[in-house]
Amino acid sequence: MEEHFKRPNKLTGEAYVSGFTDEDGRVFVRYLNKQGNDGFYFEEWAKDKDAYLKKINKS
Repeated sequence: MEEHFKRPNKLTGEAYVSGFTDEDGRVFVRYLNKQGNDGFYFEEWAKDKDAYLKKINKS
């Protein structure tokens, strides 16, 4: 995946990394290999840490 198509994290300015928790408690899972109308890759988020752990252990 190309880095310039990954939406940057507002706090760090870098691409999101798996396991990052935002201010709402959602946990970043991964970028998907499909782009939206804004030019950035779609993202997969889990609603909380438990859901995140289930998603990454499924893969």
